[in-house]
Order: sequence, then C-alpha cells, then structure tokens
Amino acid sequence: MAESKFVEGSFEGAPWSIHYTVEGSGPGLILLHGGGPGATGGSNYSRNIKPLAQSFTVYALDMPGWGKSSKNLQIFGTPNPFMNGARALKAFMDTLDIEKAHLIGNSYGGAVAYYMAMQFPDAVDRLVAMGPGGAYIDGQGPTEGIMQLLTYYAGEGPSREKLSAFLQNLVFDTSVLTPALIEQRFEVSNDPEITANPPLTLSAGGPPPRQFYLSEDPRLKALTHRCLLIWGQQDKVNLPAGALSFAGVPNQDVVLFANCGHWAQWEQADKFNHLVTWFLKQA
Repeated sequence: MAESKFVEGSFEGAPWSIHYTVEGSGPGLILLHGGGPGATGGSNYSRNIKPLAQSFTVYALDMPGWGKSSKNLQIFGTPNPFMNGARALKAFMDTLDIEKAHLIGNSYGGAVAYYMAMQFPDAVDRLVAMGPGGAYIDGQGPTEGIMQLLTYYAGEGPSREKLSAFLQNLVFDTSVLTPALIEQRFEVSNDPEITANPPLTLSAGGPPPRQFYLSEDPRLKALTHRCLLIWGQQDKVNLPAGALSFAGVPNQDVVLFANCGHWAQWEQADKFNHLVTWFLKQA
C-alpha cells in the first residue's frame, strides 16, 4: 500500500514542505504532475502508481504550490517556474538521500524533468515526458487550455465551471469527466492558500521571448540521458507539433498516442504503463 508522507526543509532560509506517497521496491522512480488547477501526484498518476510499483520504488509528489505541499514555489528563487520545480525536486531528493532516480513528468512536470536533467544531470537516470511545457511552435501563442490554466485564479477565482472547461481540453474522450472527478479536483483547487499564491499565473507583458522556452535551451542538445517523449495526437493544451521542437535531444525516442489528449498516462494507462516499464528496464 502507498504510504502518505511529508518531507520538510529550507531553501536559502525559506521553509518548504513536500507531500508525497511512496510504494513499491526497486530503483527509484519519481512522478511529477502537471500544472493545472487541482493537480496532485496521486490524482495525475492514479492509474499508474500500482503497476509501476511492481518494478520500482515509486514516489508521487505534490510539487510546492499544489496539493498538500507548501504553497510557495516562488521561494526557489528564479522567475522560471520549471527551474523552480527542478530546484524543489533536487531539495526533495537530497533530503531523502535519493542520489539518483528515473523521472516521469506530465506537462509542467515534464518540463521540470528536463530542467532537472540539464541542471542536475547526475541525479537523473532515465527520463519520460508527456506533452511537456515549454515547447516552442513558430507562430503559435498560448492555447486555450494554457490560458485557462494561467487565468484560473484570476477574476472571480476558482469555480466548477472554469475547472470543467479546462478539463475538457485535457482529454480526447470527454465522457470520462464525471461529476465526481470534477468535484474532487475542484475541492483541491479551491484551497485558500493556493488562491492567495497560485504557482502558475499569466505573466505581465504577454508570452515570454523565444529564448525563454524550454525547447530552445541549448543544453537540451547536450543531454546524455536516455529519454522517452510521449505526446497525445489530440492534445489541445500543448499541441503535438511541439514534439518537433524537442527533436534535438540526442538519445530520445518519440511516441505519439492515438485517440489521446494531454493526459497520456491516464487516458491510455495500460499502453503507457507497458511502454514506460519496458523503456526504464531495458538494457
């Protein structure tokens, strides 16, 4: 059974707390959730933790700013939320004496995984990313899904209607969005601490310049890690055309899932679990 735990520390004098669950045995595998309202490690990977725990020690984190963790992603010191996430992850690993681990990241978590590999390469074994943030597509601004994510806490604040509209963009088959699922995620998103300090918001001045996109970082082309990039062909949040912007990663396989939106690990769970287990275990 998964154990629910907390780990605490400080970054340059500022305290942080990360909630996580751990299950299984074997090599360490850390799961990094997306950045949408109401996201948590447990919910984003609810269909993956137990299958993966048959081969790995699986850590599913709530990143700072989400879930039961402290709501202070910004304390990690940069204007880049992906880099802040990587610093938070390194602090988590150091505190638990996890020297090296495989990483799996969806959306925001995928971008965090790449930044982790670039900034702290010795701490990362193999890397799996699903529809990662930070892809540069020439002539393409933020999608409707991204704008819904970044403005969820603006205006009148969280609402079931806003959340439901956002979730519609996450999946290919919207029939899976049951009232219970929407309500569960809304309750998590409606935390007053998150509302007071959302981890991801719309920056003043519009989209960042091209050099601030993850896929434009020259360090990606120097990665030596084995990487697997998975993208849903019907992803409406981070468009599948973004996969081309990651083509410079040297040791990376790219797989497109049919009939799949932004939640590849959830919508195509059996296929995902089988593929990822094979990728992480192959010689």
